Amino acid sequence: MAEPHLNQPGGLHRSSTHPRIAGRELELRSMADAIRRLIALTVDSDAGTATTASAAARLHALADELAPMVREVHPPKHSGIANDGDESNPHDHFQFDVMLGIYNPLALPVEMTWEPPVARGRATFTSPYEGPPNCVHGAVIAGAFDQVFNVANLKTGVAGPTAYLHVDYRRPTMLLRPLLFEGWVDHTEGRKSYCKGRIIQDDVVTCEAEGLFIQVDPARIRNLGGV
Repeated sequence: MAEPHLNQPGGLHRSSTHPRIAGRELELRSMADAIRRLIALTVDSDAGTATTASAAARLHALADELAPMVREVHPPKHSGIANDGDESNPHDHFQFDVMLGIYNPLALPVEMTWEPPVARGRATFTSPYEGPPNCVHGAVIAGAFDQVFNVANLKTGVAGPTAYLHVDYRRPTMLLRPLLFEGWVDHTEGRKSYCKGRIIQDDVVTCEAEGLFIQVDPARIRNLGGV
């Protein structure tokens, strides 16, 4: 088996009760990690024309093999999105998430822990996440903050959709260097949850963020988009 991906929250052997994951955790995580490697290699590789064409043909053939196995109607990709406040791992709630999902190859993923009252996310972003030269893209940073806050809200018992998110980019956040997201619930007002957070890299705060989230009935969240 290839070397594990740089960020492996919970490891390859994390168990799941999700109907799309249970029983194939190791295999699905391994496939997601392989695709993560391919994403990075697509961005960074200087392979010649023939090698690139051959690899592309084989990848298209693999995609054609998997395509007939896609269901028309899927079970929800997220599991347990509720104000549970329990001791579960944050990644158990967002297994296919675009920022945290260990089974979503678009995710780095940011490795989350809950250290009450702070949600912490550790990451070393690679070149597919580049914005300015050698820096993490600002939109990626904003997306990560949104989910760091989501974990803080969930674990505090005040989860809900994002109404407002603001990021102050105080200095460049660099690629290929470890960084730490921190997010916490600053205060609540009725159904409103106000969060604050920051990025620390090389012992310096590079970004600060704040967000507003609105608690709603979990059934309404599940029905967003008419699904």
